[in-house]
Amino acid sequence: MNIKERLIKNTATHPDKIAVIFGQRRIPFSDLQKRAFKVSSALKKLGLKKGDKIVSYLPNIAEFVEIYTGALSCGIICVPLDFRIIGEELQWIINDSDAKAIFTTMDMKDPITGIFNALDKVKNVFFIGEGNKAPGTDYTEFIASGVDETPDIKTSEEDEALFLYTSGSTGRPKGVILQYKHLDLFPESLYGIVPEVSGKDDIMSVILPMSHVTGPVLVNTMLKYGNSLVIFENMRPGTVWSTVEKEKVNWFNIVPPLMQMLLSDPNLEKYNLSSLKFIAMMGMSVPKPLMEECYRRIPTCKIVQGYGLTETSPLLTMQPLASTESKMGTVGKIVPGAELKFIDEKGKEVPKGTPGEIIARGPQIMKGYYKQPEETAKVIKDGWFYTGDVGNIDADGFVYHLGRAKDMIITGGMNVFPAELESVLIRHKDVMFSAVIGLPDDKMGEVLGAFIVMRPGSNLTEQDIKKYCRDTIASYKVPKIVKFLDQLPLVGPGKVDKKKLAAMV
Repeated sequence: MNIKERLIKNTATHPDKIAVIFGQRRIPFSDLQKRAFKVSSALKKLGLKKGDKIVSYLPNIAEFVEIYTGALSCGIICVPLDFRIIGEELQWIINDSDAKAIFTTMDMKDPITGIFNALDKVKNVFFIGEGNKAPGTDYTEFIASGVDETPDIKTSEEDEALFLYTSGSTGRPKGVILQYKHLDLFPESLYGIVPEVSGKDDIMSVILPMSHVTGPVLVNTMLKYGNSLVIFENMRPGTVWSTVEKEKVNWFNIVPPLMQMLLSDPNLEKYNLSSLKFIAMMGMSVPKPLMEECYRRIPTCKIVQGYGLTETSPLLTMQPLASTESKMGTVGKIVPGAELKFIDEKGKEVPKGTPGEIIARGPQIMKGYYKQPEETAKVIKDGWFYTGDVGNIDADGFVYHLGRAKDMIITGGMNVFPAELESVLIRHKDVMFSAVIGLPDDKMGEVLGAFIVMRPGSNLTEQDIKKYCRDTIASYKVPKIVKFLDQLPLVGPGKVDKKKLAAMV
């Protein structure tokens, strides 16, 4: 995708159509183009050139869109970072990315100023919002310094466009390199499987952090199809549902824990949510009871699942709307252009219906990890990307995701996938969320530990959970240790931090 050309085309086709909605702000495509090109011009005035990197260390705000599109319009690589990252980890990622400038908000001033002297290449930091700023650091002044002219930089499909850092749950974060050719793939994959929601009249929205892969791919979709994009001001249920009603939102992406939080709104039925066509739940296995509750509470809406990774930009599978209920629990069908195989420990493809590691091939696969050729070589072999996830595919071509291969628990010689026990636990009427890990045991090798978040007002005990499991599943799958938490620790949107869980035992 050529970001500059998409901005120009949308402005020529429908200049007054609203591109971005954020609170009371309404930004038409014509204004978005002007502001994006001013960002491009101002970056050039700083001395940045094609291939240089900038960090956007931002919450979900409209400025994310103009900074992202402005940078990519002139060949500068954008590095979005989660605003919750602080301290040494933030310092390490910024230095690893070789970024030369940072865009952030006044709310994030302390984390940035606290590490500024340890940053290797950063020369400029620009702050959005009110407050005391040093000369030359105000974002409003920065963008005003640019001119509304089409950038003269040419980009190719092979040029690097975006660095997205992994959560670092298995070590140091890794910078996933996506090229301009990757930017079209989410909208094409989505509409290839769910054509019912294509067209410039759709109202998309973003709830998850825009620093996650969700942000760029939804901006790309808005540019490709001329959709409007609603950015939620916060994740509070009342704000989300009232915004859906007011802006007539058609669909959004979310992860199961946040969806459960939204459903906890006691006033949910008071909102007119008839505009919602579907809600896509990604990032982790979606419990069937949660999907069933969604259908009960929002009957006009379809709940779809998909599967992919940041390294696959990001979709590999997506659920067709026609099969959301008949194939509930799958992550859908393989998207156009992608190939998936399911292999055993020896690399041999397993029969349909048999669990195996998911490997993928196609245009979706990242270029590699930035400055980490050894790590890249571990996961990309002969053109196939080894996901490290376990799944299977049925006779109808629907894929089932069973969890991470490294998370498989071997207890007394028997294999147990955490997702299997988690799906049993979540069916208990008093269980809101569950996570299962393997814990070392001298006799069994590993035993199962279950961590549970109860529904409000519930009063479960460890014995209640174990009895429920004994009555439901094979005895070797019954957890030996059960702990109750107020919430599950997360690392990235929807991803449970199982290292922290293990440290709690």
